[in-house]
Amino acid sequence: MNDFSNKPILGGTPSRRTDLDALRGVAMILGIVWHAMLSFIPTPWPVQDTRQDGLFFIPFAAIHMFRMPLFFLISGFFTMFILQRHGLGGMIRQRVQRIFIPLLLALLMIVPVDNLLKREARMLDAPDPANRSPLVHAILSGDQSAVIHQLDMGTSVNEADPAYGLSPLCWASLAGNDRAVTLLLERGADLIWKDADGNTPLHHAALFCHPSTVRLLLQHGSDPSVRDKAGSTPLGLCAMMLQWKRDPAAKLGLKLPAEPELRRNIHETLVVLTPPESSLSFSSWFDRLSAHYRDFLVSNDFLIRVKGHSLHLFDQELLDHLWFLWLLLWLVAGLSLAIRMGLPPSGKFLWWIPPLTLIPQAFMGTAFGPDLWLGPIPPPHLLLYYGLFFWFGAAVFSRDGMETRMGQGWQIILPVGLLILLPLSFVLIGDRAAGSLVQCTYAWAVTMGIMGLFARYCSHLGYRARWFSDSTYWMYLAHLPLVLAAQIAVSRLTWPPSLKFLTVMLVVIFLLLASYRWLVRYTWIGTLLNGPRKLLQEA
Repeated sequence: MNDFSNKPILGGTPSRRTDLDALRGVAMILGIVWHAMLSFIPTPWPVQDTRQDGLFFIPFAAIHMFRMPLFFLISGFFTMFILQRHGLGGMIRQRVQRIFIPLLLALLMIVPVDNLLKREARMLDAPDPANRSPLVHAILSGDQSAVIHQLDMGTSVNEADPAYGLSPLCWASLAGNDRAVTLLLERGADLIWKDADGNTPLHHAALFCHPSTVRLLLQHGSDPSVRDKAGSTPLGLCAMMLQWKRDPAAKLGLKLPAEPELRRNIHETLVVLTPPESSLSFSSWFDRLSAHYRDFLVSNDFLIRVKGHSLHLFDQELLDHLWFLWLLLWLVAGLSLAIRMGLPPSGKFLWWIPPLTLIPQAFMGTAFGPDLWLGPIPPPHLLLYYGLFFWFGAAVFSRDGMETRMGQGWQIILPVGLLILLPLSFVLIGDRAAGSLVQCTYAWAVTMGIMGLFARYCSHLGYRARWFSDSTYWMYLAHLPLVLAAQIAVSRLTWPPSLKFLTVMLVVIFLLLASYRWLVRYTWIGTLLNGPRKLLQEA
């Protein structure tokens, strides 16, 4: 067994793997690609382009299901490499310098710019509340007699509001106006009416957490299993982060309750939407268990209130796109503790790890892949999910060292993942049990397959792979303000969505590469991120 003491192991220190350096860089670049796509599909993203294309969902889901698992697996592998070279103490010091300090600086300098651009983007295309129809004004004001008057005057009960594109029943559901909901249903309102994003009135009532309205719509026959264009059920929208409820509320000109009350409403709405035990299939049992778990995570039990300010330990948007660095620090701390306890990762029982990822996957709330998380404490299911990939990478290094041949059989594994498992994940989107199994298998298949592909073709790149890997760390840290600004700039153009996306990517990548080459690499920032680099040595 390796002795991972505080003394570095110098003899026989292995060389770097340029294929893994390049692959780590690709994982970072795919994160930029993923964020650039978000304005072209109906998601809770601040910038919503006027020209969207549902085909973007395919690469969106394909990337999301394997990118971060790949990143954490490689991170576990390289963490053990650093541990072997520098010992436990040296590894911890290196992780603090290369991860914790850049994270702290980025939170102070980059994230505030992100938040500013997001606030501007969220209200960019917000319609003027004054343009609402008289019927909508009556519904939102709670004036039942005015609602009746408008309907008696011949206002269509299913005509979409021209300013917002929502039916009267959607507005009543958003506002939690049960009297108006009942009246509209009596006048023939369509329960399965969908807005441009595929949301039904039940989706709207669940999003803003009105338990009595949700119950009323269910009693009249609303289908809780219907998914919108993003693949979300009403249950999924109900359990979304509060920030993703406040943004659409602001655009719609609606006022949500105070946070403690809203979290109580989330609990009550989740209870209403959860199917009864008597009607549970095997997959529905997973849905019920996941709903109870998410209810626990977003509850007031984890809400800290001090002098009028509140902080939720799990459900608070703090880390922005840098959450992965914070989670990586947790995993490094866990690995260090395991080593201190005499339980370092090894090659024993290695192939039991992939099946274990099915457990946290079954608790995910998103339609595809792992949940998004931006809060101060990692949710247990995500810590376990990514921790398994991280531990697997560390265990592979402990067993094989830098000579590992992970990804053997990639010629079969990669096509199976992309051509069979990916389409299956779309087909099984409504089946939590089978869908979780397929998505987990896809994540492992593509991760292993792409590692084999890079080992075959990228093993002799030399310093170019290291340069690329180093540059993408900075690029990912700094990319989001540029992506948001570029998305805002093209959002109202009449170009095809694919051309807009390509423009965003080319502009952002060019600016990031230029800034890295001339402003970062040979400065204190580059030293902090990747260690010292000398221009003459790389010429």
